[in-house]
Amino acid sequence: MPMEPLNERERAFLRQAAEFGRLHVTPACEQWEQEEFIPREIFTRAGDVGLMGMTLSPDFGGQGLSFVAYVQVIIELAGHYAALALDIATHNSLCIGHILTFASETQKQRYLSRLASGEWLAAWALTELHAGSDCGGMETTAVETPTGWELTGHKMFITQGRRGDILVVLAKTGTAADGQKELSAFLVHKDQVQVVRKIPTYGMKASDTAEIRFDHARAELLGERGQGRRQALVMLERGRIGIAALAVGIAKAALNAARAHAVRREQFGHRIADFQAIQWMLADSATELEAAELLTLRAASMQDQGLRTPKESAMAKLFASEAATRICSRALQIHGGYGYSRDLPLERYLRDVKLCEIAEGTSEIQRLVIVRQLLKEG
Repeated sequence: MPMEPLNERERAFLRQAAEFGRLHVTPACEQWEQEEFIPREIFTRAGDVGLMGMTLSPDFGGQGLSFVAYVQVIIELAGHYAALALDIATHNSLCIGHILTFASETQKQRYLSRLASGEWLAAWALTELHAGSDCGGMETTAVETPTGWELTGHKMFITQGRRGDILVVLAKTGTAADGQKELSAFLVHKDQVQVVRKIPTYGMKASDTAEIRFDHARAELLGERGQGRRQALVMLERGRIGIAALAVGIAKAALNAARAHAVRREQFGHRIADFQAIQWMLADSATELEAAELLTLRAASMQDQGLRTPKESAMAKLFASEAATRICSRALQIHGGYGYSRDLPLERYLRDVKLCEIAEGTSEIQRLVIVRQLLKEG
């Protein structure tokens, strides 16, 4: 399927995003990594340059970018610091995307411009102790009272869960006609959230991965009651493309570092780039990287055309995340002891990229989605 090229305004925005990364992210990211914290000011600065509302229309203070352009920006940011790129991707594709697609006009007017400017941060809360891709295990419950909806429950692994000013929360609201749990989506303000902790993680250390609770929290229904499962699936198709873009961006940074090191480093009187073992690792990595990027951009292009992409999003995320893990591992191996040390970002790339095989549905779930779609098509 052909992809529309970026227009001049989108290309200029991509250049601006690259400059933002060079000036404001790369110089500070090692400090953020050590502190396991990204300062709030960087999100405000990201909002100032348009990174917090990339696909939103200018009517809501957004940039009006195509989804393909948005994906290329995430790839760029992930090469500078993946934890920040993850937070920005979640804010844009899942949180803003959910409100834009399903909220009432009043809710859109109330929230979207503040999110696009970076004044507010957003979080998307689906996962629980016993519920992830299996929404049937969800226990968080919303009850309609005379004064509005009240939500009680416990969510895990929520990106920006402690810091989000507004949260999109999935909860059960009854039992559907088929006997499954009826799920609905809600908007919950920060003052209704009980923070349990920041979850310590293997990679993406500075991203705010949180465990949170709700106890009779006031909530606004987002979209129609009972449509939460369908809404979540629609948003995950876009979110999985964002995770694929993260993987591509991390892998691209790792491959660039490996190639440069292979040319500089000498052993036995030769550049290590002259040894076939190293050449094959570079060749395999370059091939897998291009394939991953093409799968990701294809899915993004289909989203721009208004098409559903359950299979294409799953394929992009599955292949890009697993390929990126291999690419980062090879890049670290090419660097030898330097790669294993924390003096260089190679070990961080490998730790960070592992999330891409897990977030928004593990690789095993992606294979399940793909084969179900294949069998339907058959």
